[in-house]
Amino acid sequence: MKKKNKFISLIFLIILLFIIYLYKYKKKWLVSLLIYILKCLNKSYIIDINLRGIEGNFGPGRLLKGIYQILPFITRKCIFVTKQLISKNFINYLNPDFYYIPGPNIEREDFLNLVNKKIINKYIFGPNYVPRRWYNFPNVTVWKEKHFSEILNSVKGVVVHSIRVRDHIANYSKTIYNLKKYIIMRPCTNLKPKIITKFENRKIDIIFFEKYSDLNRTEQGKNLYNILEKTDKKIVKMKYKNYDRKTMKDIANNSKFIIYYSFFDTGAIGLKEIQNYGVFAFTHQKDLAINNETSFYIPELASIDNLDLAVKKILKIIENISKRKPNSELIAIKNQLINNCRNSLKDLCGSL
Repeated sequence: MKKKNKFISLIFLIILLFIIYLYKYKKKWLVSLLIYILKCLNKSYIIDINLRGIEGNFGPGRLLKGIYQILPFITRKCIFVTKQLISKNFINYLNPDFYYIPGPNIEREDFLNLVNKKIINKYIFGPNYVPRRWYNFPNVTVWKEKHFSEILNSVKGVVVHSIRVRDHIANYSKTIYNLKKYIIMRPCTNLKPKIITKFENRKIDIIFFEKYSDLNRTEQGKNLYNILEKTDKKIVKMKYKNYDRKTMKDIANNSKFIIYYSFFDTGAIGLKEIQNYGVFAFTHQKDLAINNETSFYIPELASIDNLDLAVKKILKIIENISKRKPNSELIAIKNQLINNCRNSLKDLCGSL
């Protein structure tokens, strides 16, 4: 009996050492082997993610970086991978069930080629797909917008970040009849700061964040800022594409609240990164209010002539929260759990 136990222990040790060797020196091979085994055992979907555009420094690039950080990602039903993580020896065995391209830049010729090969129904596009311009959709000079209805009918699905975005695209492209093809996947970031400054030690009361990508509300932004300046709060302005990541991190970790004044946002990765420092958020976009303890929907922020009421509401919430002296680290953790990219891929998997 003792000999048998020793033999089993020796076999186990050999297997363990082999796995450690593979992980250290043949990581791609090990990942590929595990995915192949899971595919055979669970009959899971393999989804190949195309990470073209990951070098970008703004929302789309940040989203791709967040997704890449958690790959390979395995759920009960789905295995998300990218070719960069797979051994060439396994490519033929790990034939993907679906191909996910978050930011597809596919020309008409490439699209037709996929149609002719009869594999277009395995493709998932978005969220960085359409619209190019919010109020100019569909732009007939852009082939993917002109032929969007045809594309939607052909592919497995088109990813969007919210019901608001889905309804806008569906209404303007006259594809309401095909809502089942839209896949709602939350925007995400895995940013997890090592140090979270205590609420009472933060010197900035409010970040006033401006973004006018689709609608010019510059004048209203000036009016809102002037109203805020008349209060006893310390305000710091940030504007989309006018800051670097170090500046963002420094400001976020020294701020208590953010007014996210964006017209409009589909993903708001920048806001999510700031939230992950334990910053409370105010927004006029309902889809960006991710948690009723850490973010607040203020519809009056979207008004042209009712900004005084918006500020009144915001200041009251700020006063109530400040009295409690909240734990910024706990607020950061709550936001991080919601914003994590694993949840985004779970959203996508749940739609397949």
